[in-house]
Amino acid sequence: MKKTLLSVATVTALTGIASNNISAAEYTVQSGDTLWGLANENGTSVSTLKEANGLSGDLILPGDVLELDAEEAGNEEVVQESNDGTYVIQPGDTLFEIGQKFNVDYHEIMEWNNLSSDMIYAGKTLIVAAGAAPAVEEAPAVEEAPAVEEAPAVEETQVVESAPAEETTEVQAVAPATQNNEQASAPAAQNNNQAAAEQRAAEQRAAEQAAAEQRAAEQAAEEQRQQRIEQRQAEQAEAQQQQAQQAQVQQVSTGGNAASVAHSVAAGKSYVYGGNSATAVDCSAFAQQFMKAYKGTSLPRTAAAQMAAGTQVSNPQPGDLVFFNGGSHVGVYIGNGQMVDALNPSEGVGQRSVSYVHGTIDGYFRY
Repeated sequence: MKKTLLSVATVTALTGIASNNISAAEYTVQSGDTLWGLANENGTSVSTLKEANGLSGDLILPGDVLELDAEEAGNEEVVQESNDGTYVIQPGDTLFEIGQKFNVDYHEIMEWNNLSSDMIYAGKTLIVAAGAAPAVEEAPAVEEAPAVEEAPAVEETQVVESAPAEETTEVQAVAPATQNNEQASAPAAQNNNQAAAEQRAAEQRAAEQAAAEQRAAEQAAEEQRQQRIEQRQAEQAEAQQQQAQQAQVQQVSTGGNAASVAHSVAAGKSYVYGGNSATAVDCSAFAQQFMKAYKGTSLPRTAAAQMAAGTQVSNPQPGDLVFFNGGSHVGVYIGNGQMVDALNPSEGVGQRSVSYVHGTIDGYFRY
């Protein structure tokens, strides 16, 4: 009866393991996740997760999608083939992974199978449940010792009347010896269990520390990657600006009058308030870029400051700047009552009549 009860309990425990390990087929990696942590949470091993997802290393990144259920089908098959509490070692198995499959400590598997090391071989059969260990089944042998008392045949002769007393003495002497051995082995078993618990705790602490170090390394690597991206973007922006300036200088060096230079500077640009780049300008930024390309002269940034820095003339010539409405707007005069300016988002950057701008003309200024 004891063997039957132990087998049922073992089957129940192993079946419970299989049901508890079932999880979703796919999982999206979150920040702080590790392969070791995911393997523990899903009742599988790091090597199995790596094999199922084609990973060559232990590094995973947030947003990666992993298959987690590859281990579960294997566990159910093992449970179905192991109702007697045994397991046939498969190629690539380790004692640690087998212990995880059956929710037991691999040190207990070593003790049940009298293993002196954790080296195992494929094809061998292991005891993986306490109910299947030979020590539990052979324990009742001591209880069957009273069979000696059934020797009444000797009592029929007067010569050996004292024999039963001697046999009783021997049986009684064996019982205290057995009790002493059991009492002596109890502290040793407690010490072994305590040592195993301490070792498991040390292994868990080491695993947690390794996971924390891995997370820190991944975070540092991500920060370095972002820094490199930002640096490349800054370098590209600077290179584009330099190319635009060089193109403007080259256009001036190849010749051309104020009108051609103004149209060259305006090409490809749109009006953006506060803009001052190769693609977006406002009125004062356009005038500033024109004067740099046309004469190599640096002007202040705002229209009012540009008007204050120039010399007002009464006979405007192409290349002079014309200001409007108290220095709130500026354009490049190209002759014949025409100018090129950056007017507003709807009108954009282009050529138009000086009289097209509403308001008053402050005058023409030369630099």
